[in-house]
Amino acid sequence: MSNHHSQFVFGTKSETLTKLQPLLTQAKILPILYFSEGDWRRNSAQVLNSIHVFSPENDLIIRSSAKNEDGHENSMAGAFLSCLNVSVNDETRLISAIDQVIDSFSDFSQTDNQILVQPMLTDINMSGVLMTHDLERGAPYYIINYDDESGLTDTITGGIGIQKTVLIYRDTELEKVNSPRIRSLLKACAELENICGNVPLDIEFAINQSGIVYIFQVRQITLFNTWHPVTERRVVRTLKHIVEFIQQIMKRKSGIYGEKTILGVMPDWNPAEIIGTTPRPLASSLYRYLITQSTWRESRAAMGYFHPKNEELMLMIDHHPYIDVRNSFNSFLPNNLSSNIKEKLLNGWLTRLDKFPELHDKVEFEVVQTCMNFTFEHDFDSRYKDLLSEREFKEYHTSIRSLTLDALLMQDSGSLCQASMMIDELAAVQVSRVLSPTPELSVVRDLLVSCRDQGTYYFSILARHAFIAESLLRSAVERGALSVERLQTFKQSIHTITTDLAEEYGEVCDGSRKNTEFLDRFGHLRPGTYDITSLRYDERNDLFTGSVQKTILDDNCSFNLYPSERKKLQLLLKEADFPIEVENLLEYMRKAIMGREYAKFVFTRDLSDALAVLTQWGGKVGLSREDLSYLDITLLLDTLTNPLLDDIDRVLLNSVEKAKRDCEQAKSLKLGHLISNPDGIYVIPLHRSVANFVTVETVESDVVILDLGTPATMDLSNKIVCIENADPGYDWLFTKGIAGLITQYGGTNSHMAIRCVEFAIPAAIGCGEQLFSRIVKSRKLILNCRDKKIELM
Repeated sequence: MSNHHSQFVFGTKSETLTKLQPLLTQAKILPILYFSEGDWRRNSAQVLNSIHVFSPENDLIIRSSAKNEDGHENSMAGAFLSCLNVSVNDETRLISAIDQVIDSFSDFSQTDNQILVQPMLTDINMSGVLMTHDLERGAPYYIINYDDESGLTDTITGGIGIQKTVLIYRDTELEKVNSPRIRSLLKACAELENICGNVPLDIEFAINQSGIVYIFQVRQITLFNTWHPVTERRVVRTLKHIVEFIQQIMKRKSGIYGEKTILGVMPDWNPAEIIGTTPRPLASSLYRYLITQSTWRESRAAMGYFHPKNEELMLMIDHHPYIDVRNSFNSFLPNNLSSNIKEKLLNGWLTRLDKFPELHDKVEFEVVQTCMNFTFEHDFDSRYKDLLSEREFKEYHTSIRSLTLDALLMQDSGSLCQASMMIDELAAVQVSRVLSPTPELSVVRDLLVSCRDQGTYYFSILARHAFIAESLLRSAVERGALSVERLQTFKQSIHTITTDLAEEYGEVCDGSRKNTEFLDRFGHLRPGTYDITSLRYDERNDLFTGSVQKTILDDNCSFNLYPSERKKLQLLLKEADFPIEVENLLEYMRKAIMGREYAKFVFTRDLSDALAVLTQWGGKVGLSREDLSYLDITLLLDTLTNPLLDDIDRVLLNSVEKAKRDCEQAKSLKLGHLISNPDGIYVIPLHRSVANFVTVETVESDVVILDLGTPATMDLSNKIVCIENADPGYDWLFTKGIAGLITQYGGTNSHMAIRCVEFAIPAAIGCGEQLFSRIVKSRKLILNCRDKKIELM
């Protein structure tokens, strides 16, 4: 590295760009003219004259270049104004633009603040901001936020319009980056880093239609003083091991169909929604114990699906949970299909998800056909033309039809009735159960075994029935037998456990019901079902304070089919060769949707009680909730048969300290929502999630952000509420008269989506990381469910 590079001295925006201009070969900087606030005040005529000479016919951009904007200690990024498309021949507009930029210095006004003038760049293909490290922790990734749709230069810095993000590990070889635009941007960036002495940079750029990179601004990232020095080394080391692990997991497996796998945080049991993207060890190990170890596949096998024996559904990569999509998809194959058809379907499904990664939170509706519905043939043909021969498709069609019909017939011996009965039995046991006053780990174990064997197993079966019901309803709408509005009326007529909660909560608040009665029934709920640090309803002292809006539940919201609807639905049933009446179909759907919601309510009681006993046990041995959240449940339960033989708190607090460090460090590792090959951990596009909109209403209101600790006293009436994970423990929301709901994670058939339909509350469920991070910064927005849009005000 030549010497002058290492001594590069940053100045104001204008001074830095002027210094860089002659040194760049991989990018360009537009012609520059700058002058100070003092120059303008002393002699504006002379300044205007020099602007005309500098750029006689172009439209200009007039930007701030304040003394304190790009300092070594702090960056005032975005604090000042830029005026775009100012015509050099419109003197009034030119003077006004310069005055506006100077006015934006207001609190920082000093005569040596500068105003920067450059020609406007037209024919833009892509524009954005590149950080050479992760801002928060200094992890070694290029983070590129860009807009390649609007053709404007200021959508990213202004926080408006389309935003996409790609993260690229800093040592990634350029040939692993598929996009020629991003490759040329990285070359320009490497040159800038070299010139500036390898300090962390924040770079504003645009690329024109010919592929030339233009640099608008280069400044140091001021936060780098706060970064941990070993972050970079640790990420380098970890990535090497992750690549080896992924290469291993991608190989073909005996007894499992599919050539390779894809890992995702949102398909199937959607850990991102339920436990978050970097859960602590207790939450992730409970999720594994109760669901992803074996319950997920055993429950599906009981309904006639293929059983991928011994396989687990979830993998943990450095505290990041991933669903093994190949295993998931195997459990959606009808069991009695011949092997060659299973193999073809599996590879077809994986290929489709690979090609359309944005479907990762909708796999059961958009990728895998897990049941027969009224658009089955059309959907298969449009997605998988020529995947199966006519004879093979017929076999697939027959087996999935018979599996679906078994579900729909609702015989007493069938899985829907049996599962509902077992959940009722568990609920009866819970009511009469008296927990021992001395908290023991054996009680925790017994509650978790009960939760898994009588709770989550039967819940999984009911959840699958609810998916079948939803799939049939949607396809009925697509075929024109029901309108979207009528579908909503039908769903609103289904009285779930949440309806009871909302009504009884209102009664406690208006004094017509004792709060002890409410807590006996609903006290076990907690926002963050698997999170021991989240308080239960019966542990909170703020639950019944604050304003309550009687949630308007239309008691007469009964649903009666119009004769024309009945006729169309009966025709669809006949066409699908389902020998059942329309009434029976609707009854099935009601039972499945209500059963799923009720089963979730029941099994979470065992889980919540287990966490309550564990909290008490922790208190007895000297471990706080916070400490316990860092311990794996199997480590704790193993002490029942393999005692620690030392002071329990001493041994376990060592594990806690190590887990805390690991979890903290894991946050500096950046992994994508979907990993479809080992290189996918180096180049990470954050796919824009397509939110699942509920209702067809539009609301405009203030935004309120909630987390696990938000007090129930907060005034939420007529507010649009935003939550990261849409957990049923937040059901108290529906008593607060909210105007709308937005969640970062969550699928089209998640609990919160069902709740919002039931209460006719406009919602966008699962809008994705990027959009959510912008929503939480905005004060007000328009949630337009009819046009499927969220507009930030």
